[in-house]
Amino acid sequence: MRKIRRIPNGAGIFSPGQDLVVAGTIGKAGAAAALRLRAGELSARFSDDFIGQIRKKSEEPLGIGTKELEDLGATEWEIVNEGGVFAALWNLSGGYGQGISLAPRKIPADQEIIEVCELFDLNPYRLCSGECILLAADNGGDVVRALDKRGIRAAVIGKVEPGIARLLYGAGGTGYLERPQPDEIEKIIGSQTEQEAQNEGKDTSSH
Repeated sequence: MRKIRRIPNGAGIFSPGQDLVVAGTIGKAGAAAALRLRAGELSARFSDDFIGQIRKKSEEPLGIGTKELEDLGATEWEIVNEGGVFAALWNLSGGYGQGISLAPRKIPADQEIIEVCELFDLNPYRLCSGECILLAADNGGDVVRALDKRGIRAAVIGKVEPGIARLLYGAGGTGYLERPQPDEIEKIIGSQTEQEAQNEGKDTSSH
């Protein structure tokens, strides 16, 4: 495993035996982009009430700062931004040259945002999230309970492991975390840009 250069957060501790915790839910920025750029397709599939729920979930702030996370027991963390939670896992484990094991199904996700992902064929684990943090802690259960008291959804999703393997456990068996891919949000932004270019071409040819 090639180490990834990064500036440590918190105590800068990411050691075998620690728990991996996700605070917040994934895919919020991607859902927000869909609301902004693909509103017509959303309206054709979902009711106004459901779209309102998608908007509410996509705009929901995490509601906790990194200093508070450190006080709760987080020793290192990575904000889930470009590339989604899988990129955050890759970067954090690569920064310390440590292995990880996790069950993706345990990663918190809102059903409304999963519905958006299914409509546009997006992988929620590779979708920009924004208000979501991946962290390491000696006792992830304590961190989750403390966050729950603050009304913040969180879950222990796995462990920091000895060695260098990045293992994923699921119904289909055991696999390996792949190198980060382009953020799935490009499927929304890219298709919108392409459509605008096509429309511009039509407008030009009509003159």
